[in-house]
Parts: sequence; C-alpha cells; structure tokens
Amino acid sequence: MKKVLVLLGDPRLSDPVKNQGKFNAEDLEVIDVLKKALSLLSNYEFEYFDEHAKLKEKLANFNYDYVLNFCDEGLFNNAELESEIPKMLDELKIKYTGAGVKCLTECFNKIRVKEKARGIGIPTSKDVLVPNGHPVNVNFCFPAFVKPNYGDGSFGIDRNSLVKNESELKLQVQNIKLKLSEAGRKDDVLVEEFLEGYEISAAVIGNEIRLIQEKFPKNINFNLHETKWNPESKYWNETVSIKPEISFNVQNKIKEYSLKLFKEMGCRDYARFDFRLDSNNEPRLLEVNPNCGWCWDGHLTKAFLIDKYEPETFVKYNEKILVDYVIVLEKILKTAERRF
Repeated sequence: MKKVLVLLGDPRLSDPVKNQGKFNAEDLEVIDVLKKALSLLSNYEFEYFDEHAKLKEKLANFNYDYVLNFCDEGLFNNAELESEIPKMLDELKIKYTGAGVKCLTECFNKIRVKEKARGIGIPTSKDVLVPNGHPVNVNFCFPAFVKPNYGDGSFGIDRNSLVKNESELKLQVQNIKLKLSEAGRKDDVLVEEFLEGYEISAAVIGNEIRLIQEKFPKNINFNLHETKWNPESKYWNETVSIKPEISFNVQNKIKEYSLKLFKEMGCRDYARFDFRLDSNNEPRLLEVNPNCGWCWDGHLTKAFLIDKYEPETFVKYNEKILVDYVIVLEKILKTAERRF
C-alpha cells in the first residue's frame, strides 16, 4: 500500500484563468471525478490537499511515499508561481511526480521554448516578443496571432486574437497587456504568424506517446478562452478532439519532435506538446506543457483514449469512462515510481 499526497489548486482563492476568476461547479466536478478514479486503485491510499496557505506546514510533517503534483494552477493559483511547489518539495527532499523547477520555469516562457526547439532542429512558427513599453514590429506576413508570452489555459485569447493588419495588431497587444496587468501578471506579449493547418497535440506518459487533433468551431480556427472555461458561451464544448487526419509521415515527425523536446526541456513522467501544420503540412511547434491538465476530459486523457471512445464522449461526463481514465492516471504514477 502506497501513501500518496495529491496536491491541487486552492478553491478558496481567486484564479484569473478560470471563468469569472474563481473555481466553479465544473472545476470542482473534475476534481470529484479524479477522486473517484483514484479510489479504484486498491494498492494506494490517497490524501488530497489544496489549502495553499498551509502547504509549508503540511509538507514539513510529510508522512507519505511521494506527492502527486496535480497543482497545474500554480502556488496560490498563480501560474507564475507554478515552479514554487516543486522548489518546496526539492528543498524538503520529497519525491514528486512531474516536471521539476528548471523545466517548469523554462517552459512557462513560450518564446524561450521555441528558441530551444529551433536550436535542436525543430521548426516553429515565426514569432516576435513585445516586451512592456516596446513598439510592435513584426517581420512576417499577416494574419498573425497575439497571446501572452507567459501563461496557460488560453488566458487572454479571444476572437480578436487573430489579427489581419497593423492596426488590429496594435489594438490587440494593448488589450492583452491590460488583461495581464489587471491579473497582476507579466505583460510581455508574443506575436506569432498564424498557421492555417491542423492543430495537433502530442501527449507523452513515460515511453508512450499519443496524438490528437483539434476540431474547432465554425469560423474560428483556434481555441478561445471561453470555449475552455465558460459553460454559458455559445462555443462551450464546440471544440472537440479527434483522431489525427494527417499522414503517418507527419505523425511520426510530430512524435520524433516531441520526444526530442521531452528530453531537451527536462520534462518528467508526462507532458503535452502542441503543434500546427503550415501550408506545406509541415508541423511547427507552438508550445510545451510539462505540467499539462490531468482532468478526465483534458487533452492528455483524450489522447490516450481517443482510439477507444468517440469524441462526443468527452463532452459530458459519464461514469463508463472512469475505468479507462484511471488507467491513464495509473500510467503517470507507475512512470514516476520507476523514475524514483
């Protein structure tokens, strides 16, 4: 019997990524499903902890085999403090699942990830960073895509993120900087060339890798923040993940790039890598997510179950999926235990 402490985001605190800046019923539901799934593992005893103000005290009296670090919100639900939890665990010499401090810190900086990717021969979309107080100058053709350089959960992404000219670009950069400032975050903005091709995610757990493809709402060829977080949005659940509709040659390239990045960025146990295809159907890296979402309807789970279930299965929770969801979770646990 292994005793495992599961660390989660703190529902008592605000969270700017989530709908209305707080934990909602749908967020609490995915935690309940996680607990139901893990309860099926008879050789484990799980305890759940989410009160971040008392985290140091909890860890100081640690009496578990290891930590399952599923706090992808960051310490105090601050994405910029995501690496602080592994830092605490390292200082106390506590074993934990997932990426360490250096990996989380580097991958939080999107332009840094792409620079490292290009350095090992992995193509990326063209981009330019717009730091605070700097003018907006791009050296590639429109359309372009505007997003925070530091962030996750599609924070700051709306229908105006895709810009077609200079005036739209400058306005959207200002809008995102304002949102970031209001949320108390770094306001560096990343402007990328917009790739019209399919968006493919590669999910890795241990030495296994699976691919899924995003199918976006009509007239919107990318993920909006509201499609992920706002149940009242007309786009809620409009984006679905499907089996890749691309050649095996392209799939193999994405897998090869992802495994190289897994090693280069120092990922551990599991991660997700997001690509888009250019006009020549060549995959180009967008982002690396070393502490990606673990929920039953998240990209990681869907990638490992898409061959078994129809895409519609992940729109509304059904307990039939529980027995397979726990297999995905167990893969993470067993991978970490082998590494330990």
